[in-house]
Amino acid sequence: MKIETVKISNFTVHEHHVQIIYDADEFVFSTKIFYHDVAFSRLIAKYSQPFIYGIVAHIALFEGMKLCSLFPEYYDISTVAAYLKPATLDLFVKIYQGVFAQHWYENNITDYQQPKIIYSQELGNPQPGKILGENPSILTACGGGKDSIIAIKILEAAGIPFASMQYSHSVYGKADFQHQLISQVLECTHPNHQHHISVYDDFHEFPFLKLYFPENSGITAPETPVSVFQSLILMLNQGYNYLCLAHEKSANSGNLVWQEINKEVNHQWGKGLEAESLLDKFIRENLLTNFKYFSLLQPIYDFRIFQCFSRYPELIYKIHSCNIRKPWCKKCPKCAYVWLGLMAFCNMDIVNEVFQVNLFDDTDLIATFRQMLGLAEHTPFECIGEIEESWLFMRRCLDRGLSGKALEIFTTEILSNSRINWRELEKKYNYVYSTEHDIPQGIFKAIEEYL
Repeated sequence: MKIETVKISNFTVHEHHVQIIYDADEFVFSTKIFYHDVAFSRLIAKYSQPFIYGIVAHIALFEGMKLCSLFPEYYDISTVAAYLKPATLDLFVKIYQGVFAQHWYENNITDYQQPKIIYSQELGNPQPGKILGENPSILTACGGGKDSIIAIKILEAAGIPFASMQYSHSVYGKADFQHQLISQVLECTHPNHQHHISVYDDFHEFPFLKLYFPENSGITAPETPVSVFQSLILMLNQGYNYLCLAHEKSANSGNLVWQEINKEVNHQWGKGLEAESLLDKFIRENLLTNFKYFSLLQPIYDFRIFQCFSRYPELIYKIHSCNIRKPWCKKCPKCAYVWLGLMAFCNMDIVNEVFQVNLFDDTDLIATFRQMLGLAEHTPFECIGEIEESWLFMRRCLDRGLSGKALEIFTTEILSNSRINWRELEKKYNYVYSTEHDIPQGIFKAIEEYL
């Protein structure tokens, strides 16, 4: 089956949520984005309807990218074209090609760059506006994992005021359960305000892909880029000028170089510094002149983040990172990697109490650990650290007396290599990189000693 045209059919701004309708030829899908503490009538009165609708149009454009998982020939954006500039479409193509390289690889697609973007009315030329108000708090995303809580702890230690933003998506289960998990992490922090966004998406939820496109590897979405655009509603509503996420340095590293098209495939591209810089520059030049987006953990690797996290053993009970079954499915690469880092640095009794299993001995995870160690074609397509970080974690686990099949593989195939300079590896991954980030200099100076 072939989809010719994906289309933004329409969008509606309700009092507390936005609904976007998409068509994929004869099929119809809906995405609803709920803002728990935003009244759009007041927001529109504060800024104007065209301005707020322009922000929503950008959300609709990038939310629709997920339907491009179907490899359509066209993406019809006529209903939002008047709110967009040519620069917007340039950004769309760059984000698409960065995020979807993995999807091309998994489906062995070598001759598809992006859908052709079409529109029946002219693009507009909207001028950028300003966020009204000077709220000193940094809007800081919290997904409930180790990275976001460490970023928050660093802000607290530096005495920088922040507000939290938590996000649920129907693909990960019931919204209330997701928000409950994130809230139990935030109980250990002191945000000035807590914001909630809940996304309901029937393209992800329905068995559409499995029934109509069983040969397709799955749905890919630009989750981080679209969440940045979604956060703009909160920033306008509250007067926040800074948006802070918690993406670490290893997000810049790809899983492999696909020789057939000579392109790096990076599962985490949307979280990396290149995407971060593109989004930050675009929004400031085209939407909000007094906006700044950055990642607080961009100067450091996971090896250092897990060490920072070890200072808070009580949080081991509260964090979650699994994208399969929250809080932990204990069978996926994300669970295996986080468990590995926790066992390398944290209180092992608490980690054992939470996971109740030695994942090194799980035969279902042996292939995953081999991928992490660089003993396969590519590293797992998940948000995890680099190959050498996994080496360092496993070496520490051995030093701490752990055992298991995966550690035996590491000992035989990696640790036996006398050419590995372990001191240099640890120096690289335990370093604070003071220039390779987009953190505003004043904020970086305030947090540097806590990284």
